[in-house]
Amino acid sequence: MEWDGLTDRERFGDWYLEERDRFADMVRDADWNGLFEELGSHPEWVNLPRPGNRSGFAPLHQAAWHGADFAVVSRLIAHGAWRTRRTRDGRRALDIARERGHTRLLELLEPAVVRRLPAPAEALERHFHALLRDRTGNCFERTEHLLPPLSPLTEAPAMEIVFRVVGMMGGFTYRLGEDVLHVHGHSRMDADDGDHYRVTPEGWSRTDRGRVPPTGPDRRR
Repeated sequence: MEWDGLTDRERFGDWYLEERDRFADMVRDADWNGLFEELGSHPEWVNLPRPGNRSGFAPLHQAAWHGADFAVVSRLIAHGAWRTRRTRDGRRALDIARERGHTRLLELLEPAVVRRLPAPAEALERHFHALLRDRTGNCFERTEHLLPPLSPLTEAPAMEIVFRVVGMMGGFTYRLGEDVLHVHGHSRMDADDGDHYRVTPEGWSRTDRGRVPPTGPDRRR
């Protein structure tokens, strides 16, 4: 899974930008057959909005807006679509379906908590974001990134999410442990495996434990 927090479309490579825009157009136009065909090649795109994150509408938000068939929404969720994911204005797919009057989808779109974040979850996420800001230097000052929420980690028994950061030539992979968040900072410039961290509601620290496997190639400039 991937969290795309980049808001500057110019930071994407031309080929990647064209492919992502084509994918976003399919979802906007309710081309569900095209959507699932594309997810067959790029399953990690299931939670990605149009590059630039203007509205933050991911495929599940669009399906809720259109009032897609029950089977379409079920299939998106089976592909890993996050019911907790919010748009830029703070709405979940559930909220959008309710606003649009698509009541038959409400029960399906209700977020299901499979795992709980270490409590208090707000403190855990705050320290996670503090770690990201600390370890990226001035990357976030040079290029705006929307920082990832931790709520999607509650939707599956085991999930790894990649957050790529412009300026790092890499990014972070994070996953939920039994009572801790494991974070792996990695870059193509690293001579080794990168850096590993543990985050709790009390704070964060560097560790040699909790190794997360490296991710695929970065498609951003």
